[in-house]
Amino acid sequence: MTGPSLWVATALLALLIGAALPVLYQLYQTLKRTRILLDTVGPHLDRTLEQVGQAADRLDRIGSSLEVPAQTLGPLLDVASRVGHSIGRSGAWLRTASSVGSAVAPAVIAGVRAFFSKTDVRRRRDDILIERGSKGHGTDH
Repeated sequence: MTGPSLWVATALLALLIGAALPVLYQLYQTLKRTRILLDTVGPHLDRTLEQVGQAADRLDRIGSSLEVPAQTLGPLLDVASRVGHSIGRSGAWLRTASSVGSAVAPAVIAGVRAFFSKTDVRRRRDDILIERGSKGHGTDH
């Protein structure tokens, strides 16, 4: 290499190093702060992860203990569902029956009242006839 080209190469190397040094220093500071953060947060993170693991184990045990009752409740819930559907279908029948009953009931009540009122009228008429007959017999004898 010749003198001027050596000077150009040295100048470019110096420029490159001058540009890289602030970037490397900033990278060093960032890594240093990250290391301090991890050193302080690490133990807390370890405890937190341990607690999360324990909670997951508890949830797993609870889920396992609920599997058998859930399986036994399955048929019961099916029966309850069928009963609910039957009641729903019966509700329509009951509404129809109550409509018919509410339409027929006044007529039946009126008929019963009429029957008993005629019986009362007949009794009174019979009583009157008996009284007249006993008076008529008494006058003849």
